[in-house]
Amino acid sequence: MARAVKILEQLGVALNQAKTRIVNITRGFEFLGFKIQRGKGKFRLAPGRIKSKLNRQNLYAIPTQKSVDRFKDQVRALTRRKIPLRLGEVIETINPIIRGWGNYYCRSHVRKRFHQLDGWIIRRLWSHRTKRWRNTAWREYPTKRLRTEFKLVSLVSLIPSLQIAKGLS
Repeated sequence: MARAVKILEQLGVALNQAKTRIVNITRGFEFLGFKIQRGKGKFRLAPGRIKSKLNRQNLYAIPTQKSVDRFKDQVRALTRRKIPLRLGEVIETINPIIRGWGNYYCRSHVRKRFHQLDGWIIRRLWSHRTKRWRNTAWREYPTKRLRTEFKLVSLVSLIPSLQIAKGLS
């Protein structure tokens, strides 16, 4: 801790003793909405397929549960069943929130989480449209139609590594 204080003082930064703590990287820590920790296993990809040289220590950053919950609360508030807006208007209001949250977290380890949230957002929109949770709105408004006709932003499409792969194929 003394060494860190000395280095930061040379940089002109003061260390807040009340907030600062030393943690083991295997337990991880939360910082600016990210949980950073060492992964439990090895990469599933072959070493030749890994393009990034940044993750040699098997470290991962994921959105904290608190951040995911706050994002879901924002979307939930805008897709309430009692809101008297058309589906296109609702999508126009939630697109900036989806895009902003997704662009903030897109460089972390979020592919599975983004896929789950994309499905949840679509179910929220179906629920808003038919005024109930279990419904058949998927027949009238399939996911493809929501993405093309209504221009619903997909969180998965914001991941930079997937955009490059899409461009190659």
